[in-house]
Amino acid sequence: MNLASHLPLGAPESLANRHRARSNYSAPGRRDVQIETDYLVIGAGATGLAFADALVAEADVEVVLVDRQPAPGGHWLHAYPFVRLHTPSAYYGVSSLPLGEDRVDETGENAGYYERATGAEVREHLAAAASKLVDTGRVRLLTEHEHLGEGAGGERVRDLTGDEVHDVVARRKVVDARYLEASVPATHTPPFELAPGARLTPVGDLPAAAGSASSYTVMGSGKTAVDACTWLIENGIEPERIRWVRPRDAWFHHRRDFQPLEQVGSIMAGLSFDAEAGAQAESLDDLCERLEGSGRLLRIDPATPATMYRGTMLSDGELEATRRIEDVVRLGHVRRIEADRIVLEQGEIATGPDVLHVDCTALGLRNVPATPVFEADRVVIQQVRHNSPTFNAALIGWVEAHRDSDEEKNRLCPPNPYPSGIEDWSGMMSRTWRTERRWLGEPDLSGWLAGNRLNLLRSLPDHASEPPVQAALERYLTNVGPAIERLGRLNGAS
Repeated sequence: MNLASHLPLGAPESLANRHRARSNYSAPGRRDVQIETDYLVIGAGATGLAFADALVAEADVEVVLVDRQPAPGGHWLHAYPFVRLHTPSAYYGVSSLPLGEDRVDETGENAGYYERATGAEVREHLAAAASKLVDTGRVRLLTEHEHLGEGAGGERVRDLTGDEVHDVVARRKVVDARYLEASVPATHTPPFELAPGARLTPVGDLPAAAGSASSYTVMGSGKTAVDACTWLIENGIEPERIRWVRPRDAWFHHRRDFQPLEQVGSIMAGLSFDAEAGAQAESLDDLCERLEGSGRLLRIDPATPATMYRGTMLSDGELEATRRIEDVVRLGHVRRIEADRIVLEQGEIATGPDVLHVDCTALGLRNVPATPVFEADRVVIQQVRHNSPTFNAALIGWVEAHRDSDEEKNRLCPPNPYPSGIEDWSGMMSRTWRTERRWLGEPDLSGWLAGNRLNLLRSLPDHASEPPVQAALERYLTNVGPAIERLGRLNGAS
């Protein structure tokens, strides 16, 4: 491999010479190369790039990004063709580059709301972010490289296009941007058996396969399954031809409550209702009733108890489309698909050769235990503010650049695990609110937050004088303190 080809554009020749001087041959046909950098970031997806983007903007450091994929972008490289962000583009991606035009859509199911990028648009944004980082002369991007773990000479990184292994010496820290790596439809292994004669398609192949079926069985409870169902209906498939296997029903948010910029009052109003419900709830059931009563949480079927909560959003159009599907199977998870039947945890249902089974069972958000974000030689990127992945990565990059003590960094960025069930809501929200209070006591951090495009509340000061926003702020400030305490008790947290 020509190592100079992996150096940043505009890198001084002395840097290339330094790395060439460290090369040695340890075995025939294999060259071991040692690279020195300040930070080694494992994973060049959205969070790895958002972290590096913020860190490089705030500190004079060198960064090496490694990723197994042939290009930056992480799981977005494998996104199904009709996917869109479920949040507005205005607060997704990296801090230093806009995603989209902050346009309000005029037609379609997203009409009246800020634009949501397609998968292709997100990939283009992340590719541009990576190119911008490389152009600084302080960042190297090693795609098609696999991190093997720590070795005697540093972190071992293998070039997947050959047999070369690099020792990467991180003078400061190794950054794990893959700890929360998502399980996506294109790369996951279905959790059930498939017998000969049964027709199964991953959701990404649905547009190509849909025309060959007389009916469809969509398997999964979350946003991917919603996307598959709405895509089928939008493309002329009658709801009567769709069966939906939902192992558990889910709670969703309404997209109107997460609109930024000129509609930021919607976010503040929603948070104020969250705080009010949290301050008054006597139990988890009571909390859910209050959140649903205020419109903060939605169920596709209001008559069926919902237990799943992943923080995803629906619009009125998506809600109306999915409610048109009446053939809903609630017999647990699929165990086996045969030519003429589907075996589930709690029973079985008939199927046939003309039924296309659509696999939407990928886990999506990864359920892993919380671990300290900052350690002496390591950063593990995790959620801090709830359900804000790229914002959190950028925040962690900023804090790494501006605070010296890992104890202080962890105080400002305590981990806040992704939710899986509605029972996780109370802990998730109380941790977010407790942490945001700490940010208010840090003038430099508060200043960065106020101007950062990934902060969904950045436009709030511009609208604080509007009566509805004032009312929401008063409701929030009245209730957030009691909510932190009460939700902490509901969750069993301190």
